[in-house]
Amino acid sequence: MRLNRGVSLPSRPALLVLAMAVSVACLLSACGRSGYQYVENADDTVFLKIPDDWDVVSEGAVNFVITPDDDIQGIPGEFVLAWRAEFNAAPSALRGSPDYVQGFVEVQPVDRRMQSDLTLSLFFPELASTVEGVEVLRHDLVTIGDVSGHRIAWKRVTGDGSEFMGDRLVVANNLKSVVYTVGLGCSIGCYDANVASIDEIMGTFTVED
Repeated sequence: MRLNRGVSLPSRPALLVLAMAVSVACLLSACGRSGYQYVENADDTVFLKIPDDWDVVSEGAVNFVITPDDDIQGIPGEFVLAWRAEFNAAPSALRGSPDYVQGFVEVQPVDRRMQSDLTLSLFFPELASTVEGVEVLRHDLVTIGDVSGHRIAWKRVTGDGSEFMGDRLVVANNLKSVVYTVGLGCSIGCYDANVASIDEIMGTFTVED
């Protein structure tokens, strides 16, 4: 049988083979679904992947910069708008529960007067000596393209015995005019159950500086 000006339809056995091939392809590729979704800023300068079943709860420009006062002194041609996206693994009814991963990714411009004084304590206040019950579990030096910095994961035990995990990646460009941060956290049981996804998220974070 021919349709559409001589385009031949495959025979029934050929159709069966084609259907089986499509089914196998769908199984291998999840029919185009990777299990992840992208979170990226408007200028496409940063992005990362989070699981499909997590929700992006907020995203957009925000009113903060790293500055010693309210007089922002950006570098012409280098200054960018601050941007932040927050995501959550919890269903909406349980949003904010420590038993689900909560996270964020952000871009922070740095005032020129602060660029020579970007200390770890500025980005990891939880690790200050005045904070009790904190144990650092990993500290990696990280380079992503032209930016570099630190990834630190820590456990904190509160006064009532609850245990929480924090995991944060902080990298800056060579001029230290922009800082990029990815942070995730939840209860220690939640973290242990999701550590593969958390490592995947950290590993897919990309900066086009």
